[in-house]
Amino acid sequence: MEYTEFIIIVNVSSIIILSMMAILLCIAARFKGESSYATLIIALTTIPIYTYNVCHSMELYEVALYFSPIAFSINLASMPLLWMLAHRSFNPLFRFKPIQLWHFAPSLLLLVLFGVCVISQPAENRYDFMIQGNTGDNYWLDNINYIILIIQLVCYFYVIFRYLRKVKHYMLEYHSMAELYRKTWVPRFIVLFALIFIVEMICYVFCPIVNAWLPQLLTIIVMGYLLYSELSIAFLNRGQKDKHLYADVIAKLEVEFVENQVKLHSESDNSNYNLKQLQEYARQVEDYLSTSEAYINPNLSLKEVASAIGISSKNLSKAINAVLDKNFFDLVNGFRIEKSKVLLLTKKEKGLTLETIAEQCGFNSRVTFNNAFKKSIGMTTTNWVKLNSGNSDNSI
Repeated sequence: MEYTEFIIIVNVSSIIILSMMAILLCIAARFKGESSYATLIIALTTIPIYTYNVCHSMELYEVALYFSPIAFSINLASMPLLWMLAHRSFNPLFRFKPIQLWHFAPSLLLLVLFGVCVISQPAENRYDFMIQGNTGDNYWLDNINYIILIIQLVCYFYVIFRYLRKVKHYMLEYHSMAELYRKTWVPRFIVLFALIFIVEMICYVFCPIVNAWLPQLLTIIVMGYLLYSELSIAFLNRGQKDKHLYADVIAKLEVEFVENQVKLHSESDNSNYNLKQLQEYARQVEDYLSTSEAYINPNLSLKEVASAIGISSKNLSKAINAVLDKNFFDLVNGFRIEKSKVLLLTKKEKGLTLETIAEQCGFNSRVTFNNAFKKSIGMTTTNWVKLNSGNSDNSI
């Protein structure tokens, strides 16, 4: 088998395998969530490059010419997208803003620069850089791409890992164990992504021609890990939906889980808080939120609730996570959603708008309210009102 044939086989196989994995991942994740976002990062930043490699190796230069601008620039978008994945996964308030488009400036700049360079050349010279690539030589824009990518790797991975280290303690304090389990794959995925990039860069320095086949094989490994993680989470979710089939077993496991969590916290901070104490704290926080309606404050914090009840923020967080198996924000949003249900059913009679309901229940905006409602109830406010009022004419 000749080297060119080997490159074609590897790239075609990678395109097929990655496409199938991407479809399976999106189906398993229901086309939403961090795993779907990570899938798009991998697919969108690799498949165009592999397609270019196939056309290039088969000497289909006219076809390759259309993929070449993307192939020489799309990989520069992978690091900004990875940075957004980290923030999107652990920051519930993260929203993409137009100003953040500057992260993609290097990719767009190289895309335009490459397109201009190709168009400005005589038609008979436009394929010279492709032919040079077959001999192992590098087109000068490829070298620029490599330099920018190295700078991005250093800067973005430093910022990403610093951010993950910063939120590690926050996650342990404010997120439920089930939620932590569903998010542990994110930092592992980023670490794996970093290791693969490092391997690619080192190999590229000593043998640039491996860039036509080595990244493809390593990318399949990353996508495979992502698929494994998502399927594990999917099975976990299905198990939670089938709780009623194994109620007795699940109840025993939940008791053991809570006791283990209490034991773990007690050993780690030398405290003597037992299960009954945490259960009492959980009852107190639920009673307080229910009677005081403090949750209508959109800026309500764990510290404020703990101060009102008279216990430490740390112990309250333990109680919410271990006993209620929720994080503080989900607990508060649960009360807000229950209040919104009452207002939604009387919306038409009282002349309320969704913005008014969101404000009265403690949400910062209508969008935040809609997202929280759908996440909690599993349907939109419109569908819920129709289902519970029995009047299909209700409109929200």
